[in-house]
Amino acid sequence: MVQYTGRQMMGGSDDQEPEPFDPKRNYESLQECYRLQVRRDEVSWEMNTTDRPGAAEVVLNLSCGVQGTPHVMLTQVALFKALGIDFVATAGTKFCCGRPFGVAGNPELSNRVALRSIERLATWKSTINVQCCGSCLVQFQHNVQQLREQTGSAPFEVIHITEYLLAKLKELGAAVPWVDPQPKRNRRVLLHAEGAEVHATKVGQRNAVIETLGLIPGVEYAGLVEAPSVGSPCRSDLRPGDLGDVGHTVLSDINTAEYRAAQAELLEQARAVGAEAIVTHHHKCHREWSKFSSAQLPVIHYQSLLANALGVTIPDRFRRLWQLDDVDRILAETRPYWESWGIAEDKARELVQTYFVPEYEAAVQYCACDKDGGACFPAQLRDTAGGDGMCRELAI
Repeated sequence: MVQYTGRQMMGGSDDQEPEPFDPKRNYESLQECYRLQVRRDEVSWEMNTTDRPGAAEVVLNLSCGVQGTPHVMLTQVALFKALGIDFVATAGTKFCCGRPFGVAGNPELSNRVALRSIERLATWKSTINVQCCGSCLVQFQHNVQQLREQTGSAPFEVIHITEYLLAKLKELGAAVPWVDPQPKRNRRVLLHAEGAEVHATKVGQRNAVIETLGLIPGVEYAGLVEAPSVGSPCRSDLRPGDLGDVGHTVLSDINTAEYRAAQAELLEQARAVGAEAIVTHHHKCHREWSKFSSAQLPVIHYQSLLANALGVTIPDRFRRLWQLDDVDRILAETRPYWESWGIAEDKARELVQTYFVPEYEAAVQYCACDKDGGACFPAQLRDTAGGDGMCRELAI
């Protein structure tokens, strides 16, 4: 059980100048965290456009940020397979939406990055492009619409995974391969899902999740969860000197007693409505809310509930590792993962200490994509030539 100490805030003490967002380091840190949680031979998604020949009915773009919680990526791929979808999955910088450059003040570069990615995503001749990240959805929908207006056509339609999964379940109807279509008991769940206060597209995603929960045998929607008194776990606050809405989260500031009190508040709220779990749907929200998970009230990604009902069980590796709070135990448990990537043990130990002890937040680079409207790039990256150089280095 994690014992949160509150010893360290993101970016150091309040007296220190906050470090500017470093996009190269952001992608590196995602890759490091990812390689602590997934074996090389488990990766079935494309990181480039050369490995998977032929066409596909659907392209599932898993995005970049979700690499911090790769069990979600594994679950999404497994869901598409279980539902019999002809698809290819993509992830990483080759398929970057470019949105961070746009919110940083360089929409021209953002559009160019997105258009490069659209060309790559069109490799498989799909008419449907499913996005798992809300920011990617907004950016790609914008650029695809621009192409449609400029040329009279577009390579594909862009849809969010929450809405696509719901439509697929409705299309299949009684043919959905539920493991137990009529379970003996229902499990009530509370939902954390943002709405119009963040972006207009969030409303449709939230409604799709609520409707999907109603289709899963044995699951009953009990309402939206209210944030604990310390604030929403996935809330990002501005601090003096921050370059955008990409500040530190609740865990940056609270101590062990406040952490436990927040868990108790959530448990009391759940018990009041007979809920047995809190479910999420956005990968960043899940990452932060899952740190408040407990044996009495687990925090579960809603797609994990859907996968379980279809006979697929993929444990939440991020939540498990973060709550172990013991470097040696985490190192041992992750050995099959980091060894498969050729990471030396001393380096793996360093990465475990960086990402999977509570004070790890000080090392995390939070991208502007985590909140619509954020701007985290230092001024020099707003220069087009400098931005293009960064794109080449990151293979975008």
